[in-house]
Amino acid sequence: MDNTNYKICDICGNLVDNNNIVNINDNEVCKSCIEKKLEQKQTFSPLATFMCSLIPGVAHIYLGKKQKGIFLLFSFISSIFLASFSFFLAFVFDMVFDVIFISIISDILVVVFLTLSILLGIVPFFIYIYSLADANISRKYIENNVYIENWVDKLAYKFFNKKNKKCLEDKIIDNRLQ
Repeated sequence: MDNTNYKICDICGNLVDNNNIVNINDNEVCKSCIEKKLEQKQTFSPLATFMCSLIPGVAHIYLGKKQKGIFLLFSFISSIFLASFSFFLAFVFDMVFDVIFISIISDILVVVFLTLSILLGIVPFFIYIYSLADANISRKYIENNVYIENWVDKLAYKFFNKKNKKCLEDKIIDNRLQ
């Protein structure tokens, strides 16, 4: 007597034994359907990727690399805010505290905060250039089923406290199976 239980695949509708079926997002999917889906190339429009990459991180979100995209967008906005805030502090020390403090201390603080605002003002430029270039590179990698995690991916995983090092690959595979 055969004790094998069978289920119906939600994609192809075939009757499949329990050993060859996998539950993905509450769907029973046979292994052959999974293999077919994984063999399909995922393509993204180069124009859409470029248009999305004009705002740092948005193209990465479009490509399915949400953690990296949010991290880049947050880093870009934060660095602009910090540069602006340090410039504001230089202005405050120059105008307001010049009366209260000794003039030379106020001038030193102005120079320190202006220098800091210039240095912090360079950071968004580098984030922007990196995001612009990496979006196109990531698109090509994803379309060729190559999953390369660079230091920014790892930093984004740490930022979001992700323990799973293969999060990028798993997320892209999950998107294709839906």
